[in-house]
Amino acid sequence: MSESQIDRVCLLKSEFLKFLKPTDVIFNIQGLEEDFIDEICELEKINRKEASNKLLKKISERSELLPKFILALSDKGYQRFVDPISNIYPDRGRMFCQEYFEFIINYLTGELVDVLEPLQLCAYLYKNRCIEQSDKEAIEAMQSSKGRTAACREMFLAVKRRKDNWALLLLEAIKETQEYVKLKMDPSASQEELERTGILLASTKQRYYSDSTFSEKESVPFKSSFQLDVKLRQKFQLQSTPDLVFSDCIITNDQLVLTGYSSERLHIYNMYGSYNRELKLFNRPQCIAVINDDDVVVSYDQKFVEIINISTEQVKNKIVTRGYSCNISYQNGLMYVVIDYHTIDVMNLTGEIIRSFHCPLKSSLQCLSPDTYSLFLTYPFDYALYCCDLNGSNRWNCTFDSKIKPRHVTTDKNGNVYIVCYESNNVIVVSPDGTHYKELITDKEGLQIPTIIYYDKSNDCLLVYNCGTCDAFLFDVTCSTKGE
Repeated sequence: MSESQIDRVCLLKSEFLKFLKPTDVIFNIQGLEEDFIDEICELEKINRKEASNKLLKKISERSELLPKFILALSDKGYQRFVDPISNIYPDRGRMFCQEYFEFIINYLTGELVDVLEPLQLCAYLYKNRCIEQSDKEAIEAMQSSKGRTAACREMFLAVKRRKDNWALLLLEAIKETQEYVKLKMDPSASQEELERTGILLASTKQRYYSDSTFSEKESVPFKSSFQLDVKLRQKFQLQSTPDLVFSDCIITNDQLVLTGYSSERLHIYNMYGSYNRELKLFNRPQCIAVINDDDVVVSYDQKFVEIINISTEQVKNKIVTRGYSCNISYQNGLMYVVIDYHTIDVMNLTGEIIRSFHCPLKSSLQCLSPDTYSLFLTYPFDYALYCCDLNGSNRWNCTFDSKIKPRHVTTDKNGNVYIVCYESNNVIVVSPDGTHYKELITDKEGLQIPTIIYYDKSNDCLLVYNCGTCDAFLFDVTCSTKGE
């Protein structure tokens, strides 16, 4: 066995610690002592990462075990490790597709767990050798004991553990078993596909949950007399590499700070697009919010958030949360952390929970944005925008037709609410009281799969990021309301 393969195993250590279950392979590695096998099995029950680390150390110390280890990985479907150890890598195009769909799946995780059927999917994945029998049994047991949401998370982890191209495989499984869900994720879906699967017929009254907290009759009737105008201030390219995927962005201290989901970094640009620097993170970031000129808070779709000083590049505080911190915002000394897509914990900067409340709908919250007195929440699969006070009490809500699927949301200093719709390639603005709305920016202005929106109150401009073309726009917005 070549030294280069041993080196590659060492280079993959962080991935092994993240995904390997030692008991999957340890019984297939001939030459290991029974006492050592028993020790690893017991240790895995307490700490899987430590068990993985101990097994890797044993493999690196005894080179004759390495080929048996690689064979065991192959037999148990751990292709994500076997290929790089054997120096086999995907072409750049496949890597980009994987990174892009990985971002989309993680971006939509909250919505997906509301509509996916994990038992159908895991049956397809097992049939096509994407997961093992033990994974299938674990997913089925999870659904039986903890429900569909937990089973979905277990299924995502199982595919990630086995395959480095897990996102492409999962998308194929969704397409084959629940095509309408795949089409909802695909902004290029044709009219015929949408009609055939029934998506086009979805009206504002159709919801995945019929027992929503608020009824349709409480929705605010819109008036289209809201007068706003935009003028392009600047357009610029942001990405330094073609396969980099951004998940969120803020502007602070005349700097654009973007969360690099695939790169596990914060990418910092000067206000008008020139690249400044990057900060290495320890996980894949989901969302970011401004605390002050120097400090930001970052969520990772893990059970913690981090407060980071971007000037010193130091983590000031790591706060453990009581669930997956899917989204985050900050207002007046308090963080609003979305937990497991359904609950909002309001906490101070030390992590103390001040109050907590449930989101208004049972389907998954995608994004929230605060202003001085309100929170604004978007529900893409319900075509809905909700406004509540900072204690979670409903103020108003509105539903759109199927052409407007709100996702990212932000507010300006006048309380106007801007929502970006990546499927319809437009930006909608809603008045502070929810009684007026207007389509503000469209594909005619160059929007192509816009996924991020942020209003910079200090510079009084609106940032929109195009995932489709990897560029960004800064718009000046002027507004007035015509009396009726």
